[in-house]
Amino acid sequence: MQKKCFLTMLALGMGLTANCSAAASPFADVPADHWAYDAVAQLAEDGILEGYGDKSFRGNRQITRYEMAQMVARACAKNSSGEDKILVDKLTAEFRAELENLGVKVADLERNADRVKWSGVFAQKAMKGNSDEHTWWEKELFLNVDAAVNDSWNVHAGIDTKWGSNEGWNSETEFSDAYGASNVKVSSMLYQLYAKGPLFKGSTATIGLFTPGLQEGFVGNARTKGMELDYRIGKTTLKAYGGNLHEKVSDMSSAWSDAFRRHGDRGDFEYVGTGAGGTETGFRNQRLRAWGLSVEHQFTERTTAGLGYYNLHSPVAYGENHLGIVAANLRQRLTDNWELTGFYAHGNQHYQNKAYDVQFIYNGSPWGNKKFGGSLGCRYLGSDALIMSSVVHGSEKTGRKGWEASLWYHFTKNIQIQGYLFNGTAINKTYDKGAHRTAYFTSLLFSF
Repeated sequence: MQKKCFLTMLALGMGLTANCSAAASPFADVPADHWAYDAVAQLAEDGILEGYGDKSFRGNRQITRYEMAQMVARACAKNSSGEDKILVDKLTAEFRAELENLGVKVADLERNADRVKWSGVFAQKAMKGNSDEHTWWEKELFLNVDAAVNDSWNVHAGIDTKWGSNEGWNSETEFSDAYGASNVKVSSMLYQLYAKGPLFKGSTATIGLFTPGLQEGFVGNARTKGMELDYRIGKTTLKAYGGNLHEKVSDMSSAWSDAFRRHGDRGDFEYVGTGAGGTETGFRNQRLRAWGLSVEHQFTERTTAGLGYYNLHSPVAYGENHLGIVAANLRQRLTDNWELTGFYAHGNQHYQNKAYDVQFIYNGSPWGNKKFGGSLGCRYLGSDALIMSSVVHGSEKTGRKGWEASLWYHFTKNIQIQGYLFNGTAINKTYDKGAHRTAYFTSLLFSF
């Protein structure tokens, strides 16, 4: 009963959630800072989720994943609908492995549902980068298709369509993006395409075109054609991935990406003007390959951290050498509403060989069930300490330092606005193409 929805806002992912107010939990031993607290409380209030008869999860200890799976199994049997069904679906996806161990076949729970599910988001965007005085207006429609292959495996496709213009919010025209030596029209473009499922007990494999999930994408967020394998042991998850990178030239190191230069003054792509056969992008087709490993552990309900290593083979930037990166990340819940997140990465190429980002976050992710929230943080994104980072947005690139603030607000269920403001400068000002030091990225989003 897996229902997933991913929004990529210029290489970002989206999870579909329900906007429901948190009810008081009747289960005395469910801590208020548990990630599923709101879902548990709402389902309990609606009579969908029940305890063991004594209004608790037995005793005064915190709920375990096994016990939660038992609760979810009972909730699944009640054939809930509407917002309750969305919450049950989310809990079922999270506790799928435990449900399988209990002998509950997740596919059997949805035997009356369609095996192919559609979801997505429409976004009206406005953005301005550091080197452009004009606002870029863009409309984007991102569709997700999820299909069950069998009881364990499913296939996911993300289809992206964009129109954009710098002549006004309603003057969009179809345009193309450069991928290596290919000029790809971004109308109905396959943005993601992968199969996902277990190879053995405790493991999850992703095969195809995907965004790696290591350390929240702080270091290796570039889409990859290859494979990722995650293996969970208790509260520890081991992750590994590898393959060929598939990202826009302007989002990787190139003459089109403002301050993003590797190894002094080199890019991941060699600019040659119009190539053989009338190639329009003006870049040679460079095969960028990457792989990475991470170990990530949940120490407490409030603290998670990880260590990782990444390797990038970029022939133009580094020749026969490879960029090696060591990274650490931390997520610490400070109060019920405040979180501290951050990472530090160090590369082996001795140019811009460090990168970090520290953020204070209020009310969690904009894809959660809070009415509003935001963040404030500072960053230093060295070009030789990252492959491509999840902390940058459409108006900002690697190779810069400064601070960023964000605000988001839910007008009503599935309709929200997000805004990001970055103020900073290029680490190497030789590549700063103008006097502008402020960038913004705003989106009005309609999820379905």
